[in-house]
Amino acid sequence: MSRPYSNRPVEVNGTYDSAILNSSFVDMKPGALLFDKDFSLHDAMAAFKIGEPRFDSGLALLDDSRPPFDPLVPLLPEEVCWMMDRALACEMAWHAGYTLSQTVFSFLYVHALPDIDPDTISLSHHHDSDRTRPFGLVSVVLRASVLGLLKCCDLAWRELVKGDVYDSEDWQSEKCDVPMSETYPVSRILGILDEACIWVRNSSRVRSTWRTALSDRLVLRKTLVELFSALLSKDYFRLRPLIETARVMLQHIRASPPPSPRPCSPAARAFDPQFPRILVSAIPLHPIQLPEQSKVWDTLAGLLDSLEQLSILIGIPDLSTWDVVGTLRIWQPQPNQSLAYVRSAFQSAIYENGIILHKYVQKHALDCFFMETLQIPYDSFISSSQTRWVGTDSFPLRHIERTITELLVGRVKSHWYNPPRRRRYCMKSLFDWHQLYQLDAILTGVGFISAPVANDVVE
Repeated sequence: MSRPYSNRPVEVNGTYDSAILNSSFVDMKPGALLFDKDFSLHDAMAAFKIGEPRFDSGLALLDDSRPPFDPLVPLLPEEVCWMMDRALACEMAWHAGYTLSQTVFSFLYVHALPDIDPDTISLSHHHDSDRTRPFGLVSVVLRASVLGLLKCCDLAWRELVKGDVYDSEDWQSEKCDVPMSETYPVSRILGILDEACIWVRNSSRVRSTWRTALSDRLVLRKTLVELFSALLSKDYFRLRPLIETARVMLQHIRASPPPSPRPCSPAARAFDPQFPRILVSAIPLHPIQLPEQSKVWDTLAGLLDSLEQLSILIGIPDLSTWDVVGTLRIWQPQPNQSLAYVRSAFQSAIYENGIILHKYVQKHALDCFFMETLQIPYDSFISSSQTRWVGTDSFPLRHIERTITELLVGRVKSHWYNPPRRRRYCMKSLFDWHQLYQLDAILTGVGFISAPVANDVVE
């Protein structure tokens, strides 16, 4: 509760006059609070530390010394290239586990899209006073890149929210009421990016070197939109050519990095690490340091390598192969190939909505299990077991099928859990494997089925 007081405490030589303090607090009731000017409950919460470096910020006030951001300031081609690269750094930082408000939403052009829409800005901005800074670089090229960035985040968000990875543990889902191009269909975003590519190719005011650099970045963003869209719709046959295109563009971009803008440049002011404190957020957030650009390219290359591996595996029907690849991923991890988005995409490919590997019914898991581990068809095992069955109840066929399917699919998917989740899953599933082994021993008197996760618990 905040109340006005006429007799404010007076500071004398670094201390407060206790008499004035006591007289000011006479009318305060138990539980009442005094707040300084511009001090909010959000600021008080930020002072607490919970042991999580992504969120512990301490009390940090906004920096009022920053000049105001004007999205309509014309930009140089190299400044636009630099911003497109750093926007990708924001995107990769979100994939690494930070919040959208700390990363993507700190790029101020994300919030200025209505201001740079060529259909709504005033006609005066269409007449370029500086030929080295054509306004189309902002209203056409940069706007298309930002829309593509948000669409990539939207498509990745839809994959992550399926539940195969855990919110606040593997990734951060909070959008802070900021739109992420959800209402734009993918085809519309691709059309806007194509229009930007055409504008760059036909622009006589941009030097050929920067025309190529801008085109490469626009094509890379367009390819990423198509790639994430294909993954979400499970069009795995489209992945390989898209990955190859993205790699070629990435190679070109890494070969010719743009210069860093000067501190007084409007491009440098387009990224405000303190902006998350302005957004609606459930928890106080501190500014983060975005990764270096070379690390960003390495992360993107690792993402492409992982998706290429998925495009190869999806054509292999043997679950034992997926099991081996997943085990190697754990014991011989590759850098930049453990992003939550990648792990969610692999789990969705393994099993989703009752379909295994995007094409097989659940009986496929049973056929794989018996042929790959016992070298006998599942139907032969069931026929032999039913012949030997002497119990008073009916043969528990449904229970056997459900248990084996859940355990086998769960085991393969667990290779793409985060390490603590996988350890917990292995410990919990070990009991179920032993129960299945006991049931098999009762059915056959031999006990064909073994518990393959027993050795994994020690990881």
